[in-house]
Amino acid sequence: MDLESEDHLSFLLSSQLALNDIHNILWSRKGKARHGTPMTDEEYSFKLFEEENTAFVDSLRLAFSLQSAIDTDQAILAKLSVEELGAVDDHRYAQALSLGQALPKMSDAQKALEKRGSLPETRLKDNKVGKISTSVNASSLPNVGGSKPFRVNCVICADSFRSSTTFQAPCRDHYCHGCLRDLVQACIGDESLFPLRCCQQPLPLLDVYPLLSGKLQTQFNAKVREFGTLANHRVYCSKSTCSKFLGSSDEAKDMLCSQCYTSTCTLCKQLSHPAESCSENTALKELKSLAKEKHWQTCPRCSSIVELNIGCYHMTCLCRMQFCYLCAAPWKTCDCPQWEENRLLNAAEVTVERELGVAARVAAPVVFQRRVEQRARELRKYHDCNPHRWRHYQGGGTCEECGHYLPEFLKGCRDCHLMVCLRCMRNRL
Repeated sequence: MDLESEDHLSFLLSSQLALNDIHNILWSRKGKARHGTPMTDEEYSFKLFEEENTAFVDSLRLAFSLQSAIDTDQAILAKLSVEELGAVDDHRYAQALSLGQALPKMSDAQKALEKRGSLPETRLKDNKVGKISTSVNASSLPNVGGSKPFRVNCVICADSFRSSTTFQAPCRDHYCHGCLRDLVQACIGDESLFPLRCCQQPLPLLDVYPLLSGKLQTQFNAKVREFGTLANHRVYCSKSTCSKFLGSSDEAKDMLCSQCYTSTCTLCKQLSHPAESCSENTALKELKSLAKEKHWQTCPRCSSIVELNIGCYHMTCLCRMQFCYLCAAPWKTCDCPQWEENRLLNAAEVTVERELGVAARVAAPVVFQRRVEQRARELRKYHDCNPHRWRHYQGGGTCEECGHYLPEFLKGCRDCHLMVCLRCMRNRL
């Protein structure tokens, strides 16, 4: 305690002693005057002095209490200041990284957070965004060595989070719990996102499930069972207004729907017909006939029918089977050409139109054609590009994988010039 604090404490004690003396005087005079007799000037002065001293002593006590709390919590306040500054600097760093800009130098707050190891933590609400933010214990601010960074950025939303409150994929990317749940929800309605993966590496479901709500777990479990069954073995309820997934055709000859109680034949996928022989599904026959007419290909693993619109003959089915579009053999096990020249030129033209604009074909035909030839040469070399080398393209556009329009930005491969959204780059390709 400093000298100024000692003076304040002495003043509080003397004021308290004076107040005690007043209380004793007033108490000694109680009962000596008749009831209803007005107070004398002396008694009135004592009363006013008592009230003023009581208020003054209470104020001093409150001031000392506040000062004590501030002194005790000074370390916490200092740490919270560092955490808030570090969060702002981390977000600025993440924005520069996502935009492909020069990365700013690490601030003092970021350096302090990186040097700090794991400390006992409590949970506070961030005043600005309502998300969980880092807080600290009441000890001083040490620089303890640690191998794990104290804060990390979510690869989807780019916001900064405590590493302990994120999900880390096998590829070392971090997902905040909100973005991970969004990925699971998207996968339920889009089989191309199954199995859950990041950078082509599956996410461990045993680590994902505890982060999901009970309802989302139930929905996702149902889709894991459905998507985990080969397409040509899947049996759906034959009642058109139901179409519930029933299971694999390997399980039984007839399957009863638990939702509408309709029985479905697992061979022809029509209403069960116990007394009749099974004929091939009429709709399936029509689809096979159309596929043959359109020169579509069938996946050799799950028998799904696929169509090639643009690009080389390297096909990747929803079941993750990679095969040749011409002969359906596993990729690079046949003697078929890997691309068709007209398709490759069409892909090069689409790339150049995106780069220069559609009007460039007419406004600057020589430049346009020269750029098309350049992109065609690159596609012949990198048509089977894997892994992609991504960079950030500001301005938005249509994702070539999912077809969604993104107004802000896309990710483009430096080699094959494929333009995709962030979701496809991380979780679909």
